[in-house]
Amino acid sequence: MELFIQDFISSNNYDDLKQEDILERRISPYATLRPGDLAALLKLSTVPIPLSSYAHGSGSNNHSQRPSINTIFEKKRTTSTGDSDDEKNEECVDVVCNAADNGHVPTLYVVKNIKQHEMPVIGFFVDKRICPGFRYKVRRVNSEKFFWNNEARCLESIGTGYGARLTFSGDKLNYNENYFWSDSNPEGFAFSIQAVDVGQKFLVQDSADTVVGEAVVERFHGAQAETSMSSCRSGVTKHVSVTMTCKVTYYQRHHHGLKELWRHTNEETVSGEAVLHRPKASRKASLTAINKVYLPRVGQCSLLPDC
Repeated sequence: MELFIQDFISSNNYDDLKQEDILERRISPYATLRPGDLAALLKLSTVPIPLSSYAHGSGSNNHSQRPSINTIFEKKRTTSTGDSDDEKNEECVDVVCNAADNGHVPTLYVVKNIKQHEMPVIGFFVDKRICPGFRYKVRRVNSEKFFWNNEARCLESIGTGYGARLTFSGDKLNYNENYFWSDSNPEGFAFSIQAVDVGQKFLVQDSADTVVGEAVVERFHGAQAETSMSSCRSGVTKHVSVTMTCKVTYYQRHHHGLKELWRHTNEETVSGEAVLHRPKASRKASLTAINKVYLPRVGQCSLLPDC
């Protein structure tokens, strides 16, 4: 077989290859690899020589351009998907996790190709920023598909022991199947916090604490990334950076104190810091406000959830 491949590859006459036969072999998912197929693949994978050049026998000086087998079968790094175009283009990194940081045995793990805003879970290691009561989107590191049809769910508990059981809110009261163990996937898991949702409504409050309009979230730009977390007697507070496009409707106030909505709305792209707080006596966190928002018509303002 090796002698056949060498003789086939060293041939300078590309008319020996029929384009129809070659293409039929390459596109068929059920074809069996034959010696001639590998030689044809080596010739047809030469860049930038098109197939038409082989048909006219113009390949006698192209031996130096033939790629190696490793080049042909090289794995290409694909761009991960996300909720927005900016998140799809977000750079992936490798993270070294030490289980000793969580009080477990000093085991080192490497989570590969995880997004910068994601928090890793692997083996005995659970990122300290992952906290019950907050909503997360979860995926396996070796997969781009999120659990629960791309829906963020509230983390209810993190079990004790080395292989921690992570339980999320379910749809059934008597039986909850939304759980998994931290060591159940060799490549690990990636957690993304979810603070704000598309379609969520807010009241616009200016720097004088006056409500001057309403806002509805249309879409997000980039990921929702946790920037800080604090814990005290009153509970746990997280700050999450968000960038989003909202439809903003401003109020028109009259001298007698009444207000009415303008007939037109403006689309505004804003960035801010969402504040999530989980009281000590509560099992779920709630969105308090989105601070540090700037609107051209209002200036510095805050967005308050319109419950």
